[in-house]
Amino acid sequence: MRRADPAAPARAGEEPLIEEPTADAVRGQLERLRTHAFAGSGKLFSFLRFVVDEALAGRAATLKELVIGIELYGGVVDYDPRIDSTVRVEARRLRRKLDAYYSGQGAGDAVIISMPTGSYAPCFRMRVEAEPVLPKLPEAVLRAPMLAVLPFTALCGEERAFAAGLTDELIHAAERAVRFRAAPRAIMFQFRETRYSLDVVAAEAGADLVLHGTVRRAQDVRRIAMELSNRWGQILWSDRMDVAGDDDLAAQERIAAEILTRLPAALAEAS
Repeated sequence: MRRADPAAPARAGEEPLIEEPTADAVRGQLERLRTHAFAGSGKLFSFLRFVVDEALAGRAATLKELVIGIELYGGVVDYDPRIDSTVRVEARRLRRKLDAYYSGQGAGDAVIISMPTGSYAPCFRMRVEAEPVLPKLPEAVLRAPMLAVLPFTALCGEERAFAAGLTDELIHAAERAVRFRAAPRAIMFQFRETRYSLDVVAAEAGADLVLHGTVRRAQDVRRIAMELSNRWGQILWSDRMDVAGDDDLAAQERIAAEILTRLPAALAEAS
């Protein structure tokens, strides 16, 4: 990336050059991310630190799935990207974590570290106009109901990982939905594999609505049943959907999007 010359004006029709941060500035931002965005996520931060260090050392072109898998998740012969999707899944989580940080607490940070989709090589850039004060949220967003997504329950043992992934996708989708605010993952996943009552969950999460459900599988078909409750535990809406085939990640994304699409209609009917 070229560095901008502050004394040289941009030519007509030419995009202004964006100054590239120094290696020291990137390392300083990495430490800031460790403290503020990745506290409690040591393994995910190790992923970020590895790819950043490699890029700063001039080895960004070598950051392939197999290289990262061997370095972070296995030995020389243990990691096989044909049967192990750990690197792809963790890279996806990392991108979400960075997006969430820079759209929230890190909205005013001068140095931005990102990992573009389809690549494991990070990008570093300076914020063109750093905003030290976070923008005020629109009143409509502040009034949006808080949705708590409970970890979905797998009714057969082999579906536990799928149920957990579906829950994560639902929270991710709810965080970006205009009609809702989402309770944090850290609060919701503490209810995984524990007994609870819906009113206690709502109180713990400060939620107006609680979404919960189950996952079971018969041959190649998964059945997802879900319910939406109010803060007192009363059922407002229930539904189910069957999904056949699909890669697990694609299925989780599609199911989460469909459930979030159905919820506003359910709320309108319940009101």
